[in-house]
Amino acid sequence: QWDFETIRTVDPWGTEVGRRFRGGLRHWNMTVQWWLAAYVHRRGPRQYPVLRNAWTMLASAYWHGLHGGQYLSFLTVPLWLAAEAAAEAALGGYFGVPLEQLGGWKGSALRGAQWFLKMRAFEYLSMGFVLREAAATLHFWASVHFCLHILPL
Repeated sequence: QWDFETIRTVDPWGTEVGRRFRGGLRHWNMTVQWWLAAYVHRRGPRQYPVLRNAWTMLASAYWHGLHGGQYLSFLTVPLWLAAEAAAEAALGGYFGVPLEQLGGWKGSALRGAQWFLKMRAFEYLSMGFVLREAAATLHFWASVHFCLHILPL
């Protein structure tokens, strides 16, 4: 009746090796991701994807507990999702093909840079979970000049 896929919650390969920020999120805590998609995300306003993502991340933050640092991290996710989508669209328009189809050293370099930025963003945002308090999280982010808030902007 039940198999491993029923209870598997993390896909480490998809989380660590995938190049997209959105993909990394989808492969982490997959059972919660499914619930959030089915019961929160789909009920958000379709015409405003950033607001829809913020609504979903707010629900996810509440799910994880009442820790200010986690709320700050979760509410930064829509910024990264929007930046990733805009960058992929701009690069696709510039090169005439989607980033995953761009060949040669340019495609490899751009996909590698995207993976590198995704991993740095995950590390940066994880501080809200490590430190938990909003003041401590903001203090850390200030010590690195909010660099991974400024970059997606």
